Amino acid sequence: MASRKDIINHINELFAEVVFNDYSYNGLQFEGSEKVSKIVAGVDATVEFFKEATRRGADFALVHHGLFWKGGEWTRLDRINLKIVKALIAGNLNLYVIHLPLDAHPKFGNNAIIADLLKAKVQAPFGGSRANAVGVLAKFDKPTSVGDFKKRVEKAIGPVVTHLDFGAAKIQTVGIISGGGWSTVSDPLVYEGKVDAILTGEIIHQAVAACRDREIHMFSAGHYATETFGADALGRHLAKKFKLAYEFIDLPTGL
Repeated sequence: MASRKDIINHINELFAEVVFNDYSYNGLQFEGSEKVSKIVAGVDATVEFFKEATRRGADFALVHHGLFWKGGEWTRLDRINLKIVKALIAGNLNLYVIHLPLDAHPKFGNNAIIADLLKAKVQAPFGGSRANAVGVLAKFDKPTSVGDFKKRVEKAIGPVVTHLDFGAAKIQTVGIISGGGWSTVSDPLVYEGKVDAILTGEIIHQAVAACRDREIHMFSAGHYATETFGADALGRHLAKKFKLAYEFIDLPTGL
């Protein structure tokens, strides 16, 4: 057993240097059991996830996408929100949320882990101003073909959902930004011609012209699929640190 307080304090220490203006309310979003014997991790805070966590005997749930967002605060406990609260109460489940810091962390971050799985070395932050960039710019030891790059993505993450094929025949530098990172095509590094491809979770219509004009590849591998790594890595770390049981609850959305 471990205390909720000790687990949260440790997470805060791990992420003390990774601070962003996030639109998520990060931290403990629901207070459950003070004593923790099992941790589960997942991507999304949903009723389905809470019920599965309870079924598996968890006391502490760690997720990337939580319940409370800035600008989208709950204003009432309607039947939908009550369903969520009841599921959490039924399991006496702690809900801890960590959004952009979990994308950006150099060890537990989605993007750093993806770079490592692709066998690319992180060179710099990527995805906006350097102070707020949650992605990474990574580089292969030598240029690789577009076909080989796709194979690496499929081995590390899963199927390539979309490929905007406007770049060169060889790829050596890739901007990696999990989730909905299509807008990073506006990153200054792209404008300066220092990025051969962007790998993200999802792409929307507006990305097409921007990628064509900048003559860059953009690949999507699924919002959910690109954001499983950080929560799982952090969950495993916490379980080992505090000698607790652990499981990752995989509930893919197909998107």
